[in-house]
Amino acid sequence: MPKTITELHERKIAQMIRNWPDGHTLDWNAVCVGAQGILGWERPPTRQALDKKMAIKVAYKAKKRQLKAEQTKLEGIPRPRSTLDAMKKITRLQTENEALKAELSQMAEMANRLIYNATLAGLSRERLMAPLPTIREPSAKREI
Repeated sequence: MPKTITELHERKIAQMIRNWPDGHTLDWNAVCVGAQGILGWERPPTRQALDKKMAIKVAYKAKKRQLKAEQTKLEGIPRPRSTLDAMKKITRLQTENEALKAELSQMAEMANRLIYNATLAGLSRERLMAPLPTIREPSAKREI
């Protein structure tokens, strides 16, 4: 009796690929070895057998794209020269983040106060949130 990969196996293998740990390299050999445990086979399935299953193929390609995008994003970030530099930068960013959160909170409070007072004055919330009118520049006079 030939071994088959059922739909349930296919979903479990695709889920394994989606949850692939970041520190480990994603390649077909590793996926085949991981699939062996899910399938309960003595030997791992072939890459071709897994590649034929659409859910597995799509999950593999999506995870590869995600890992490549993360790697590209990390390559653009400059590395600190030392641990001390990194700690200083983290501290500075945390302080800046806290200051921005406080400022945002104050602005939200002010916006709520303005909306409340405008509502008391008879303006509806929809009227207050209407977009600003566009300002048109006067056209240059035509020479005759």
